[in-house]
Amino acid sequence: MTSHPELEGEWLMGWPDRKRAQPLQRNDAEGRVAYQRSPWAELQGLITPTDLRYVVAQLQMPDPVHPDDWSLTVEGEVERTMQLDLDALRRLPGRTVRVVHECSGTDADFFDYLREGGDRPSQFDLTQPHTGQTSAGEFTGVPLATVIEEAGLKPGAVSVLARGFDHGTPGEFATGAARYVPEDVHFEKALPLEQALHPDTVLAWALNGEYLRHVHGAPLRLIVPGWSGNWSVKWLETLQVRRDMPPLYYQSEYFVYGDEDDDNDEREMITTMGVRCVILAPRHGDAISPGTQAIRGLAWSGGGRIERVEVSVDGGEHWDDAHLEEPREQWLWVRWSHRWQAEAGTHTLMARATDAQGRAQPQTPWNYLRKNFDGIVPVEIEVG
Repeated sequence: MTSHPELEGEWLMGWPDRKRAQPLQRNDAEGRVAYQRSPWAELQGLITPTDLRYVVAQLQMPDPVHPDDWSLTVEGEVERTMQLDLDALRRLPGRTVRVVHECSGTDADFFDYLREGGDRPSQFDLTQPHTGQTSAGEFTGVPLATVIEEAGLKPGAVSVLARGFDHGTPGEFATGAARYVPEDVHFEKALPLEQALHPDTVLAWALNGEYLRHVHGAPLRLIVPGWSGNWSVKWLETLQVRRDMPPLYYQSEYFVYGDEDDDNDEREMITTMGVRCVILAPRHGDAISPGTQAIRGLAWSGGGRIERVEVSVDGGEHWDDAHLEEPREQWLWVRWSHRWQAEAGTHTLMARATDAQGRAQPQTPWNYLRKNFDGIVPVEIEVG
């Protein structure tokens, strides 16, 4: 019987000469996937398949909790302390948001690459430029504002603390320039009230049309569109409305901007993502033929939808507008393309984006923890 590599189970996948994109995974002691990098730069469309979505756990990934044994506590500066199970949450008016999530540490090495004047460090490979800690998904749940309204918001509230049931000691990669490292801490973030009440800030129980998987924060997780991925707290167990902005480890010690010698009290907590624009094709080091060619990529921003993408084929001397594909949504990335009459020689390709707030790359300066990179990285190719 002839082997057909495009056959997978009962589904005829097609594209027999195309290998399916594969994530880079790391498992925990029990053999479960605890970390995954998404091959998003190899994908088509706008939504990252659930199996290929990036996975990061700041603390030890907790054991799963069955939805029947789980509930969400809403407490603090509210009229009524509440315990809500999944059925109670699903009886409330729902909302679906399509959003790019980006880990604050994505492409952090590019900070050093550009700071060194573009002289590529020997260990840095521009042909594999993206670290895979970015994904786009469609989340379904209930607005956080709706849940707070059910509980009754008291005057004077400042923040909503979201706490997951994951806990442990922060690993070496998450200590940074912290003044202290707690021995045991829950992952928790205190969302400023204005952002908590934004209609697109949701408590999600579904991703891409299916109930959340454990690695993505089931039974319930917070989704904060436009803000760095660490704000979208997974494995929620408590919402606490507060009259202050508490000093939390993952808010005032880690996930902050600043230089190494700064006083930690002066450091700014990381919130909104910058503006990103990446070239997906051709890639650094590619050789292409002269004539009509297409430069393609993705652009996104934490400040709203992308309004403009510009492309340069001569290292930034001249810029032309790229074509922006529809749909262009507020929190989702946009696909763009630029047709180019390629002439023989070495060319340095660059791309930059502008969002609805008028922000253009780069927005985020070098910082000690190397968070939220959004610079312009050149792609060098040969035509001939």
